[in-house]
Amino acid sequence: MRLMIRQLIIILGLMFSSLSHADVFEYSLDKQGVNLHDHAQLLISSENTRFPTSYQSVELWAKQLKPLPSRALFSGRYWLVTQITNKSSLEKLVLYPYNTVVDRIESRIYSDKGDVQRYFSGGKNPNEFAFHYGNTIELKPNTTYYLVTSFESEFFYTPTKLVIKPVKDFNELVIKENLLMTLCFSVGIILGLYNLLIYIGSKDATHLYFALFAGVWVFSWSHFFHISDQLFGFYSAHLHWLGFSLAPITNILFYNNLLKLKDKHPNLSVTSIWLGTISALGLPFCILFPGFGFLWATVMTGSALCLGMYIGFLRVLDGFQPARYFVLAYIAMMVPNMIGNLTNLGILPASTLNLYLLGLVGTALDALLLAFAVADKFRLTNEENIELNKNLETKVLKRTYELEQLASQLRDASESKSRFLANMSHEIRTPMTSIIGYADGIILGDITPQERNHAINVILQNSRHVLGLINDILDMSKIEANRLEIELMESDLFKSIAHVESLLGKQIRDKGLEFDLKYHFPLPDYIIIDPTRLRQILLNLTSNALKFTSVGKITIDVSCSEDVLSISVTDTGIGMTSTEQKELFSAFYQADSSTSRKYGGTGLGLNISKSLANKLNGDISVESEVGSGTVFTLTLGLFTTENTRWVKSLDEVTQSKPIKEPATEKVNTQLKGDILLAEDHGDNSKLIQRILERMGLNVTAVENGQQAVQAVLDNEYDLILMDIQMPVMDGEQALTFIQATGCSAPILALTANTMQHEIDRYLKLGFTDHLAKPIDRAEFSKKISHYLNISIVDEIDIPNEEFDLLKNKYISGLYEQKVQIQNQMKYHDLEGLGKSIHAIKGTAGMFECFEIQNIASKVDTMLKEHCSEDELTPHIKELVAVMEQTIASSRQTKVTS
Repeated sequence: MRLMIRQLIIILGLMFSSLSHADVFEYSLDKQGVNLHDHAQLLISSENTRFPTSYQSVELWAKQLKPLPSRALFSGRYWLVTQITNKSSLEKLVLYPYNTVVDRIESRIYSDKGDVQRYFSGGKNPNEFAFHYGNTIELKPNTTYYLVTSFESEFFYTPTKLVIKPVKDFNELVIKENLLMTLCFSVGIILGLYNLLIYIGSKDATHLYFALFAGVWVFSWSHFFHISDQLFGFYSAHLHWLGFSLAPITNILFYNNLLKLKDKHPNLSVTSIWLGTISALGLPFCILFPGFGFLWATVMTGSALCLGMYIGFLRVLDGFQPARYFVLAYIAMMVPNMIGNLTNLGILPASTLNLYLLGLVGTALDALLLAFAVADKFRLTNEENIELNKNLETKVLKRTYELEQLASQLRDASESKSRFLANMSHEIRTPMTSIIGYADGIILGDITPQERNHAINVILQNSRHVLGLINDILDMSKIEANRLEIELMESDLFKSIAHVESLLGKQIRDKGLEFDLKYHFPLPDYIIIDPTRLRQILLNLTSNALKFTSVGKITIDVSCSEDVLSISVTDTGIGMTSTEQKELFSAFYQADSSTSRKYGGTGLGLNISKSLANKLNGDISVESEVGSGTVFTLTLGLFTTENTRWVKSLDEVTQSKPIKEPATEKVNTQLKGDILLAEDHGDNSKLIQRILERMGLNVTAVENGQQAVQAVLDNEYDLILMDIQMPVMDGEQALTFIQATGCSAPILALTANTMQHEIDRYLKLGFTDHLAKPIDRAEFSKKISHYLNISIVDEIDIPNEEFDLLKNKYISGLYEQKVQIQNQMKYHDLEGLGKSIHAIKGTAGMFECFEIQNIASKVDTMLKEHCSEDELTPHIKELVAVMEQTIASSRQTKVTS
């Protein structure tokens, strides 16, 4: 009994206490815009809390709930509780939760007579008014009611507003707002479709991005005006911020094109694109978490608006006229939307204005003004096109003239190359006649054993002449590719010039001409120069003088003044006209076709010489008179060293001290050392092995890189010669393993790849040096001697009988190689063909099969340049034919002997 009395006292106390603190809102017509949210209790409860059952229980029910500390951004449920007294004469009113988007709103109005009115609104409930929340309620004049409203949603974007309005006023409001809303959405849809159609016709990306932007904002705002749920019966809180997270990237892409931002301000263009991309990356989280989407979209759209406004002002200052409309458009969109964003975040106080509608109107104005900006850009583009059309005829005439000039130059180049090919045909066929003639004579036995050495010398001299022609062509290619290389070193000036005299002096005198080499002292004995290129220039100039001089003399004058070395080559030949002198140093140039027929030549020598002189910090000049001879003067930059001595006579030259070199250990007089030779081609391996053995060296020969690595693990070697292309393991792979063993012996790349970039790559990989195939005996001996630190042996040639046996064995193996090449072509095995051709290129020259080597070299180059099979076929057939001819000639020689 005591317990029941105590509970009753507590309940009555709570009721009287709560009633004494109740906030009663007196509704009158002059208070219809007052937000009930600001005059009510805001409470939170558990999910299972139900509405109070009666008017009398509301206060006690409210006391059991906790006050709402702050507006929640994320999902939840809270209650609004207040007392309302209708002080107006109206009974039917509208309870309107405006400027908000909520999932469910349930309101109950309790009267002291026991009546309970229930009303439902929100996104997931059918709504009484078109595109508006709200319910028609009944409040009798001068009667007090309790209003309890439940707000439940996955988000609470904005401060909730709840007002009571007369039905008539509210219907007028609905009509006005719906009309304005329809107008705004119509602007977006019409402008979007219009620009999309223009894009389909013009392919101007500006229109496409405008259409995308318009579509995105129409989709975005439609959720805030209940279009999806009221027109299509579909409602999802997770789609509310999808459009707003995409709006920045579509708008940024649009104004990047409209304002030509990439051309004028590339850094800002990149920054804006990144901002739009980051905004779009938040799309999945906006869909999953609508509360996060509200924060993300607010921050990203606000950032995009600020950046766009800055860019717009910047382009206005640049004088770009469409940017004026762009800035106005951004102001129209920015002001209401930024006010709305700041209000939503609580930075600005809550407002009774419909901020969503203001934001929609601002966005529609933005779209209209942007359409003006696009039109203005189109006007500027049209004016530019008119200006371009005005100048089109002039440009066409100018271009036509340029094309005619180019065509003329191409015709001249074509004629020059035609003359060059004719000259080359003459230059190559002449020595080849001697080579083939003497070779046939040896094979057929027409040449006696006593004449054989002479015939071999003729073949060798003419082969070297052909090699010189090829080198000229390669040099010309390097010059055109700007890859002609110069190697500067300390060189003996007199030795270099004496080399020219030794090569051409006898030929000049044999022609019945006088030859005079004059030194104008004092002269330096050692200078910094590329001796090979110096000799090449002097040989070209002197050979040129010899070719065009029939009677008289040729003189070489060497002099020096300050920092310039001058070498003049004077002849008493046919001379040249001034016109011929102007074109003299052009590639492929010949005075006329008769000159090339009479005197020969490729027309490359002087062009290459001048390029080389320029590389050596010098030049070549010419003075000539028809019938009186020519003077070519080579001037070079003079660079001396600490070893240079200035000599005043030839006697001092012979007494000149050699270049000082660091003291080294005593050099052996005989070649002794252990050499590892890795070469997969058996005939090549035997030939190189015999050459090395002739030099007094111990040779271990292996067939592939794997065997080479094993040999290094088993024994120590003083020098390793490594072929690059081998089966099982190639030379480059073997080098890596050998280096890993700690081997310190020099490793020389033995390869037919002799282009400078290929050699550079081998050196970068770790090869000490390289040896070119086919082997030049003198160069081979010099490098072997250098890396073994021993003296050079000049006589390393294999006896003729032994060499003939090795050569015959190599030729006998050509048949198998020929069949292999034919099968590779037949089955389109270009990779295998490349390996076979490369092997032939590296071996044929070793056994003096120069014609096979030359064709193989050409095919090897074509394969590296990825020529088609149709282009390769005639050269492969030529190679096969020459191989068959070589095999047949070898068999005939055996039968004859």
